Amino acid sequence: MKQLHKFGLVMGANFEAVAALVVAYFAAEWLNEKYPKDFNWATVTYVFALILVARSWYVMLRVLIRGQSADGSKPSEKKSESNDDKRLG
Repeated sequence: MKQLHKFGLVMGANFEAVAALVVAYFAAEWLNEKYPKDFNWATVTYVFALILVARSWYVMLRVLIRGQSADGSKPSEKKSESNDDKRLG
């Protein structure tokens, strides 16, 4: 995986986190105005935003770890193939 692609994944997850929190803030303001309850709607919307952020970071980290293991396994495969060739010859 190219370094620029990794950087893009990390920055994209950060922008998504900021966007989720901003949307949660405005959604809470709108819900408090239109549907007043005994509790503050920010509690509900921030929990959903944090779940979205956690999911986003989980997916990002999973892709980065898979990319790192894929990049790391290619050189070792080439070494094992060259060792097998030497044994055969």
